[in-house]
Amino acid sequence: MLADRIGEDPRRRTGLPCSVAELEESLDGKEADALHAMLYTLGWSQEKIYAALRDEGHSVGKQTINRHRSRSCRCFQ
Repeated sequence: MLADRIGEDPRRRTGLPCSVAELEESLDGKEADALHAMLYTLGWSQEKIYAALRDEGHSVGKQTINRHRSRSCRCFQ
């Protein structure tokens, strides 16, 4: 039943994290907070996040942004 699954949270895989997760783990303080807000609370588009990260010198896959936000990347199973 779907109602029984609502509390389930995907587990982290033991393999390599995606490029977004790697970046999240490497940032500190305000930078980490800013990325989290861009991904989850401010409603930034995939393209806008990708451009901002690229402009700041970070390398992430464009499609990986939405996969990570929806927990369908290799970080989650």
